[in-house]
Amino acid sequence: MTRICVQAVVGHPTAATGHLLQDYMDERVRGDGSVALPLRMRFRAGRDDLALAHDVIVRFRKGRDAENLNDTFFVEWQPSGEGPYPTFSGTMNVYAEPDPRQSRLEIDGTYDSPGGAIGRIFDALIGRRMARASLADLVERIAADLTPVSSSATRR
Repeated sequence: MTRICVQAVVGHPTAATGHLLQDYMDERVRGDGSVALPLRMRFRAGRDDLALAHDVIVRFRKGRDAENLNDTFFVEWQPSGEGPYPTFSGTMNVYAEPDPRQSRLEIDGTYDSPGGAIGRIFDALIGRRMARASLADLVERIAADLTPVSSSATRR
């Protein structure tokens, strides 16, 4: 099992980000309660950027953390379609930043490499970095979508 934790800054106070995040998910939910999101990984290739992308089917469930102190989103996804892609299970949380006008969005969770022993070797060599890069891209895109353009560090 591989653990990944990625974060991005959002240009809203913590409470506002929590509400905006709920609205963000509600706007994208499909009839079966899931959200289709693209995971992508960008490569620098000379003068052009290349990207790999694959959709995942995500289910979000709002709840409380293990200590019952904070709201959290439980996140689970599975790949859309065929291919050797892992499933993921974790949480998405909003935390305060030192600047009260900002907050931090974090996704923290685990996945199992598909493909048995060969999949675990691939994950150790390159898959883990690919998974982290694609999850970081997703968190940064969500944070950018929640952040006003004038204050977004990710849009500069």
